[in-house]
Order: sequence, then structure tokens, then C-alpha cells
Amino acid sequence: MEAGFMFLDPEVFAMQRIILLAAVFSFLPPFLPAQPTNWEALANRILGIPKGAGHSFGAGLTEQRLRHLAQSYTVEEVEPNLLKMTHKEAGLVRYVDITDHWFDFDNPPANVQVIDLINADTTLYNWKYIRKKTIPVGSMSGYPMTIGDFNNNGKLDLAGSYKYPQQLTLADVAIAELQDDSIFIIKKVYTDSLTKSLAFTDVDGDGLWELNLRRNQLFYNYEASHPDSFPNVFNFSHRMWEISSRVGSETFTDLDNDNITDVLYVGDDSLPPCCGKIFIAEYDFTINRFEKKFSHRPQPDWRVSGFSVGDFDNDGFKEFFTGSVYGDVYGFENSGNDSYQEVFYDTVSTPNAYLAGTTNDINGNGKIEFFLGGSAFYNGIPASRIYWWEAAGNNNYHKVRSIFLLGTDVLGTTELFIHDVNLDGVDDLVFSFSFSVVILLWNSYSEQFDVHYLDWWENYDQTIQSVNMADVFGRGRLDLFVNVVDVVTVPRIRSYYYQANLVTGIDPVTQIMRDFTLLQNYPNPFNGFTRLRFQLPKYSRISLTIFDITGKEVKTLIRNREYPPGKHEIAWNGASQAGKEVSSGIYLYELRMGDFKQVKKMLLVR
Repeated sequence: MEAGFMFLDPEVFAMQRIILLAAVFSFLPPFLPAQPTNWEALANRILGIPKGAGHSFGAGLTEQRLRHLAQSYTVEEVEPNLLKMTHKEAGLVRYVDITDHWFDFDNPPANVQVIDLINADTTLYNWKYIRKKTIPVGSMSGYPMTIGDFNNNGKLDLAGSYKYPQQLTLADVAIAELQDDSIFIIKKVYTDSLTKSLAFTDVDGDGLWELNLRRNQLFYNYEASHPDSFPNVFNFSHRMWEISSRVGSETFTDLDNDNITDVLYVGDDSLPPCCGKIFIAEYDFTINRFEKKFSHRPQPDWRVSGFSVGDFDNDGFKEFFTGSVYGDVYGFENSGNDSYQEVFYDTVSTPNAYLAGTTNDINGNGKIEFFLGGSAFYNGIPASRIYWWEAAGNNNYHKVRSIFLLGTDVLGTTELFIHDVNLDGVDDLVFSFSFSVVILLWNSYSEQFDVHYLDWWENYDQTIQSVNMADVFGRGRLDLFVNVVDVVTVPRIRSYYYQANLVTGIDPVTQIMRDFTLLQNYPNPFNGFTRLRFQLPKYSRISLTIFDITGKEVKTLIRNREYPPGKHEIAWNGASQAGKEVSSGIYLYELRMGDFKQVKKMLLVR
């Protein structure tokens, strides 16, 4: 249980909230229209983007940020501090709570990790990816490009939104193919008002690949006419929602384990009850299209987005989880062929809980995890809080820990993607925010997330829409694609290809001995926590371990992790590997790189 939380029975909590809302609305007029507004009217109520070398935050939206929001979205304040943002080109709707929340970042609970991106030194990370080429396809509204070998010729293909360089009109969908010299060139353009690529599938199992492409409330399935062609023949369409264009969150998977493709999404329905629902449709071989099998309106709040999918309680039936604008968490389980039921409800202390993803047991305890959180304002700082969830029994789930990322965006596209970045068999968290890309790797020894990569976008006429990762040339490390939209320069939609930098090196022994330095901890003596500092000559794999005076290992802070050259520091809170406070006394800390090591003493006084 998280410190400061009191968890009620989910059904009781939901019913109390519904009763309270009904009581409130009984005193209001029968119809409350959205309050007309615009971005200029909201400018002084919303913090701006990070600016300057130190990424300090100013009050109010900057002129560049206002221009980008006004060009991309219309806005209504549907409830106090609740914005309805409608994308002008895509027609998609996103609800954002701009209420300022409070959190004591100086004294977080033990199960809350705070990562300060605002003051982070990006030189520690930006060497890990090298920008190579610009790609003429990209994405909008958080949808990543679709990656695959669509025509079976052994070359990587990217399908995404595409604008002709001279046009500012609505995007088409196009396929760009990798050439041997790292250049991607356009091979096929889909018109017919198709704006986004959703998924690469073979739903009918005939061995011919398909692309599923968005067109307003529908997605269109295009299939290859023969094995070595791009998907080029219209196959069928599926209407996902009826009365508006809310965020789609389309997830193609097999939810009921019948080896038939399902698509999970959110949308609005013309049938009662009103407003948004969660839908599941399954491909039907007899009619060659998807048919809706399940719909559900989440209560107490239907404004949800994003899905985590997996058999999290290991009972043979898959679950999926989603979060709402006010931090409601809903869990659903498959209960048979084309049958689903809501089995779990909880809340998180972050609104806009649209960040969702599933990982493959990253801490090795035999349980796959799902992550769910959101981006909001805390103490005047835009930040994202993401919760790590695991099963505590059949249809019972609990929050293991949470992570704060300080300095992320709230109004723009905030997305969580899951990739095995270094191809070590362990999933990693990859975030794209409007002006930053963040990659986190779980460190099982420190039981914290390490920042593997951080890049602040310096061109504020562009906003990041999403990211993709793929091992482009089979080098054993995923490369990075950053998809952006530009409000000034055409083509407005494009992507940047960053190649993973695999070059590491070690100086001769004499150079190592001169520059490989373990510095004295500070403060020393210390009570509570201290900082262990060291300096490296080049990219190095190191371990940093604490021992007691008898030589018994107390805690490993770093184990065989790669660090760039320069000065580094890591904090120790005086706790053992098991998380228990150690007693006062003299402790040794050892920095090791290969066969070379240095050891220093420190004094803990409680």
C-alpha cells in the first residue's frame, strides 16, 4: 500500500462516487454546455514548456507553445480545469485535467522514485544515439509508425502519416523503405482520406500481410495481392465508433485465446448508455470483417484511454487495464469465448492516466507487470507519475511502486512504449513527451530505474508525437525513430532516425589508473544518506558495492552497468539490499571495472 493512501472496497468507492455525482447534478440545470474558450484565454493558467539550458519552467504558455496548440487543437473547458482537446486534422478527442496537485518531492515514500529530468545532465546520455537521416513519414496524436517487411524483400518498411512537402493539407499514409545507405524512400502512398497506420496483421491467416489504416471513425484493412507486394488491395472496413472521434487506443491482439485476431479500442456509441465505451471486435472469417463482441461504459468516469494487456494473474485468461482522466483504473478479464467482465477497480493519484504498457517480468519474481499512470501538474511542475502493478491473487492487483518523471508535458502527446532496448531479454520503458524522449531500464540491484537515455527537443516549433524502436541493421541494439509535427516548416510530418551508438572502449591500463577515480563520499560522516562520487576515463562497465567493516556485502548500487566518461554520483540511503536500515559504523565502498578497483571508507552516524 502506498503511503498516504487509504484504499476502499472498489465497488463501494465507485457507488459512493456515483451517488455523490448524482446529488451534485440534482442541483444543477438539466444541461451544462461546455464553456467556450481558447488557448489565449488559458495561457496564464497553464505552465509553459521548458526553456533555456537549465530547462526551468516559466508561468504561462510560451508564444511558440500557444501557436502549436492553437494550430493543432480546438479547446473547450467542459468542467472546471478539465479541457476537451480536439485535434483539427485527425478529429481525435483528448480530455486533460489541468488541476495542480501536491506532492512532497523532498520526502517521497520508499516505494516512490523521483527522477528529475529538468536538471539532468543530458551529456550523460545523448552519446548513446546518433542522428542519421530524416524520414518523410511519421505520426500524429501519439500513434507510432508501423514497422515490418511489408513486401517480403528483406528490407525494413515504415508505414505512417505522410504529407507532400509542398502541402499543408491533411496527411495521407505512406510506406517508406530502408535502402542500404540508411536512407528511407517513399515506395507507396495510400490516399482515400487514410491518415494513420494502426497495425500490421494477417487476420484471415492466408499468408498475405495486411495494413490496417485509420479513416475517421473506421479502420480500413488493405491486403497484399501477392506475397512480394505491399498491401495494396482494399479488403474490408470496420466502424469503431458512431457519434464522435474520441481517442482510439486501437490494440490488435488475441484476447480470448482462440487464435483469432481481436481489436480492443475506446469510442463513443450511439446506443444507450451514452458517452464513451470500451469495445472489443473480433475478426469473422465467414463475412471477412470484424464484428463487435463486447462494449462497456466504465463507471464512474468513461473518459479512458490506453491499454495494458496480459494474463497478469496467471490463471489462463487474459486481462486488460485502462485508466481515466480522473485516475480511475479499470480491469477486465476474458471469461470465455468472446466474453468479458469487469473484475477490478482502483484509483491512482494522478489524473490523465493514459500511459499504459505491459512488461515481461522485469524484476524476475515470476509475475508479468503492467504500468499505468498519467501526466499532470504537481506543485506547479509538469510531471508524469507511472505506477507499477502486479497480481496479488486471482483478479487482485496492487501497486508495487511508482515513478515520478519531473519536467514532462501535460497538454501534448504523452506516450509509453515497451521495448527491449538492449536486447537482453528484459523489457524497458520508453516514453515520448512533447519535448523529450526518456528511456528507463530496471536495475535489479539498486531496485530503481536507471535513466538510459534522455533527450530534450530544442526546436519548439516541433512537437514529438511518438517514437519507434527497431534493430535496423541487425547489430544487437535497437535504433530509435522520433516522430514529430512541425508548425512552421514543410513537410510538417517527418521522423528522425537515430542509430544506437555501440562504440565503447577502454584506455590502456596506465590511462585507467590515472583517470579511473573513486572520490570521497559527501557528506562524511553522514546520517540518512550520502553521495558516492567517481570519475571514468571512457565508456566503462562498472560495479559499485558497499561492504561492512568485516567485508560482508551490504548493498550493490551498480552492477556491471555501462557509464559514459566524466564525473558521476549515486546516492545511498543507509539501507541494505533488503531495504533495512543498517547500524552506525564504518563502511567500505568499492568501485570496480574489470580487474581494476578502488576502495574508500565512510562513516555512518545515526
